[in-house]
Amino acid sequence: MIFKLMPGLKHLVQYNYDNLTGDLFAGLIVTFLLLPQSMAYAIIAGVPLAAGLFAATFPLIVYALFGNSKYLSVGPVSVVSLLGFSGISSIVQPHSSQFLELMILLALIVGIVQIFMGLIKFGSIFEYVSLALISGFTSAIAIIISVNQIKSIMGVSLPGYNNFLNYSIEVLKHLPKVNIITVVIGLGSLIILLALKKKFPVSPGPLIVIIASVLIVNYYDLNKIGVDIVGEIPQELPVISINIPAFDTFLILIPIACMIGFISFVESYAIAKTLSNKENEILNPNQELIGLGLANMTSSFVGAIPVAGAISRSAVNHQSGAKSNLSLLIAAFFMLFSIIYLTPLFYYLPKATLAAIIIIAVSNLINLKQIIYYFKSTSVDALIFLATFIATLMIDIFIGLIIGFFFSFLVKGFKKC
Repeated sequence: MIFKLMPGLKHLVQYNYDNLTGDLFAGLIVTFLLLPQSMAYAIIAGVPLAAGLFAATFPLIVYALFGNSKYLSVGPVSVVSLLGFSGISSIVQPHSSQFLELMILLALIVGIVQIFMGLIKFGSIFEYVSLALISGFTSAIAIIISVNQIKSIMGVSLPGYNNFLNYSIEVLKHLPKVNIITVVIGLGSLIILLALKKKFPVSPGPLIVIIASVLIVNYYDLNKIGVDIVGEIPQELPVISINIPAFDTFLILIPIACMIGFISFVESYAIAKTLSNKENEILNPNQELIGLGLANMTSSFVGAIPVAGAISRSAVNHQSGAKSNLSLLIAAFFMLFSIIYLTPLFYYLPKATLAAIIIIAVSNLINLKQIIYYFKSTSVDALIFLATFIATLMIDIFIGLIIGFFFSFLVKGFKKC
């Protein structure tokens, strides 16, 4: 019974120690990606870096025990971070203390929603969701995230993102105010990241640019001449507690949580299913929902942001030799070690470098080539892709998703008839 509830625990109890070397190496490699990404995605979510770092530790441990994928790297991801920021910023002022409280509460509600979906066997909904919807939505989200990082690379303050066109105009207006040194750091980081990404299957780029930029900023005191740095990151382990929200606040957050819960599941299950198919393993979508739900609730309990399975980190975990979910626990252990002992080293890390890391990380989500494939194969999928992509990019994230769902359910429902 306990193994049915905790399939990850079953994998650990029946562990084959011949796999230890592969799991240890994969866990270490994933940590190299997870450490900079968790800080970068905290910036996207509009919360302190510590909220991103802790989201990459305890939730991953919980998922490793309750999820049934051996490879899914659960933690902060770009799409969920942006959805959370967009949803909460429509209620309260971004970067305020209340903003962080609502973000933590949102993670709790997302967890509850996902567990509920798992209990009612929500996995069957995939029959009605077009992959073109997911591809169009994530492509638009990746572009939005990238555009939002331009202000950090320019070293200027910009108004909040409204839509792609208006924000692009604001970027052009602020070009004369750029901080040249910040631009050099940001563009230099981008160039190094791109070069190393092409050269290595598992790129050490993020760690290299972080170390190099920290040393340069510290040595030349560039933070004193306008280069924005991350500053002090709390090292203390969080105090686990549950704050009961007011009922009206709970109601306001439910629609946002439902959308994030669904999208984070779709992104997580897509990569988990792909990797399980390669190993001829069976993956239960409803158990995945429960595992993700418990991970999100854990993230809330430790004062962190909503989480999901990351496509890039999960693929790297598998490619690096992971054979079991022990690799996930090893990555979580290395993350805890880094938070406790290494975070002071990131004090002089320029935000322009983190912005470059974000842009390169989300670039893999832009699937504009898919539209050519859809036009060649089926014009219906092309329509769903374009409608979702354009509406998300030019109007609003949530409206774009609703429009995509409308077209997807309409088309799939028509085909069923």
